[in-house]
Amino acid sequence: MDTLRPFKPPIHLRHPFVQTVLASLMRQNIPDHPMDKAASPVVIDAGKGVRLLGHYSKSIHNRALLVLIHGWEGSMDSNYIQRTSRRFYDKGISIFRLNLRDHGNTHHLNPEPFNGSLIRETYEAIRKVAKEFGPKLPVYLGGFSMGGNFTIRVAREHSRNKQSIPNLKHCIAVSPPLHPKSATEMMDSKLIIGKYFLDKWRQSLAKKNVHFPDLHPYQNIMQGKTVMEMTDRIVASSSEFKNSDDYFNSYTLGPKDFEKLKVDLTIVTSADDPIIRPDEFRELPKSSKLRIYIQKYGGHNGFYENLKGDCWYFRVFDKVIFG
Repeated sequence: MDTLRPFKPPIHLRHPFVQTVLASLMRQNIPDHPMDKAASPVVIDAGKGVRLLGHYSKSIHNRALLVLIHGWEGSMDSNYIQRTSRRFYDKGISIFRLNLRDHGNTHHLNPEPFNGSLIRETYEAIRKVAKEFGPKLPVYLGGFSMGGNFTIRVAREHSRNKQSIPNLKHCIAVSPPLHPKSATEMMDSKLIIGKYFLDKWRQSLAKKNVHFPDLHPYQNIMQGKTVMEMTDRIVASSSEFKNSDDYFNSYTLGPKDFEKLKVDLTIVTSADDPIIRPDEFRELPKSSKLRIYIQKYGGHNGFYENLKGDCWYFRVFDKVIFG
């Protein structure tokens, strides 16, 4: 793993905004790809009445199972998920793309809206996916952005939980925010990125309002002018958290979350990420189970080596899965 060469994109792809935009908007135009043809929808009972939707694509070779988690306001069909899925499906890996609650047009499945603290249902869903679709296979988990934050917490819970995830070999987190409040503040400070996520969240809450209009004052929440202001409003509409700081703390990650890991965990991030500070990762304790790759370039979820769609983090997945 340590022999991986550093990510050094061509000059025209070095700007972090370019990398970040490519990650979300550069669609992979491959109609009728075998991975998509093989995909079948699966509704997972994630415990306590929670239902999550995913798509399972079984490879003919079925060499391993790779479970992927998208970022906030993304979905199992996000560009970076599709691109990664197709890449490794072509290499004989079966793929399960999981939608977090209220993502990928699943707003009707559960009454309460998504929030970043929902690790229990996410962990249970992944555990059941591994048990059902990978009982005799090595299982790998990859997450992007907030999905990377969930991935790290899954590794933590797997290391502490009596009900571990069967055959889980390695977790990979790409551009994971360790301090979500800081990430939200930085997001709001970037005009285009902040507006992008603000609009996406408003669209999501509008869908939630159609299905469950009486649970929260969604119309009022959507009037917030920043992601942070909308967060304050939705937290205030529930008794689950004392305030926004209490909410952010529920999925903030610190040194103690990386102690006593029983599964290998690799983090890929960039020093020029527009919403995540690289110093967050330098504070983490050294561990034989933890590898951190902080690249000079890459933006957020980017790491594009060229405009053909080859991403540097594919090399990390390759090393982890194939050795």
